[in-house]
Amino acid sequence: MGYRIDYQSVAESGKTKKRHHPFLIFALCALAILLLNSILKEERSLLLNTLFPGDAAVTVASLDHMLMQMKTGTPFPEAFRIFCRQVIAG
Repeated sequence: MGYRIDYQSVAESGKTKKRHHPFLIFALCALAILLLNSILKEERSLLLNTLFPGDAAVTVASLDHMLMQMKTGTPFPEAFRIFCRQVIAG
């Protein structure tokens, strides 16, 4: 008596690819920004002081310098390291 074995093809596996929903991600980010700008004004200043400590003018100048470095071809980790050193130095 004969028998037959059917194997499932690799291309026909039961796994489906994960779909990213860029519109949903964008909508959530936009909602978070609107929430921070309209409702949580006191908490927004606390968050900004936590993320960017020290003098705001120094931080903005360092951020501009980091962006200029990245435009000229400096890799992001190196530009970010220099940015952090400038902000800490004040």
